Amino acid sequence: MSLRFLGVLDRYVLKQWLTTFVLSAVGVPAVAVLIDLSERLRTLSAIKHIPLGQILHGQMYLFPSKMAMLVPAAVLFATVFTLNSMGRHSELTAVQGGGISFYRLIAPIIFLATLAVPADFELQELAGWSTTQQKTLQLEKTSSESPYRQTFAYASPNKWTWAFVEMNQRKESRTAIGIVGEGPRSDSGLRWTIASDSAVWNATTGEWSLRHGTAYEISDSTVVATFLFNSLKVAAFTESPGELMTEVKKAEEMTTAELRDYIGRLKLSGASPGQLSVELPLKYAVPVACLVVALFGAPLAITNARAGAAVGLAIALGTTLAYLTGTQIMKAVGGKELLDPILAAWAMNIVFTSIAAVLLARVKS
Repeated sequence: MSLRFLGVLDRYVLKQWLTTFVLSAVGVPAVAVLIDLSERLRTLSAIKHIPLGQILHGQMYLFPSKMAMLVPAAVLFATVFTLNSMGRHSELTAVQGGGISFYRLIAPIIFLATLAVPADFELQELAGWSTTQQKTLQLEKTSSESPYRQTFAYASPNKWTWAFVEMNQRKESRTAIGIVGEGPRSDSGLRWTIASDSAVWNATTGEWSLRHGTAYEISDSTVVATFLFNSLKVAAFTESPGELMTEVKKAEEMTTAELRDYIGRLKLSGASPGQLSVELPLKYAVPVACLVVALFGAPLAITNARAGAAVGLAIALGTTLAYLTGTQIMKAVGGKELLDPILAAWAMNIVFTSIAAVLLARVKS
């Protein structure tokens, strides 16, 4: 029996699915934001003395990050509850009696789950920006105007790496102490290394002046040339004190492009990105989980067609918990380089897709 797309059955399934999805994807994050507010309201108002309007404004920015995390779970809940409800009311039996296969029945669900993948990715990108706004408004983010920073390194996009003993960015005295810079290797195999006692920032020209130091031209471990200087300006050293002083963001505070750029800078400076190397591919793997959990949850929801709503809830919660727990374990394993970071990020999707393939093959269509 043929069935045209968006017929009566498709519209019925879409309506049931979308109702549960919207309630889960919007309602649950809203509750999470309110719970978060209730837990921190006293600290924000009484201790940090932040105005109530600013607190509420900050909480609004928290909503996209909560929603981005819960979209795959909302897809799973909508899939399980839609099919579980149809089974309880003998609608699945009626559909199959009419000659409509299970795979055709879930086609609109899989279609919506597929659309949820790019939607969740874009929501995740928005969450990177909005989380930063929330932390700034609620004074949880370290300001780049902090006057001092000690013993740190900075990998510039132009492939120079700079190390500092101390930096002071007070407006009246923007200086740095104990500076070592290393440039990229040229085509001829040479690179410059500069050691300087201090540097002074000129806000008018936007330049650093390195003071009292030595510059070396190096080929492998051999010094080819060297010269002393009292004052030196390096064209590649253009970062302002504010850029150098900015504290490290967490992965959830960065967009995919920002995280990729930051990991690249860490590698240039010789530092290990740790779990950040897993967080980057996770920004793609988590949205794809919307489709994976739909394929997994659909056959699982009809295992016992007449099971009650409690069984559907148990399936959805159990699956969500297993996925999240597995993801955290894989982040730790990938962060310690015991497993390739990309494989660690996609591991749970691979596991659930494999199980889904087995379950779908066993469905009596």
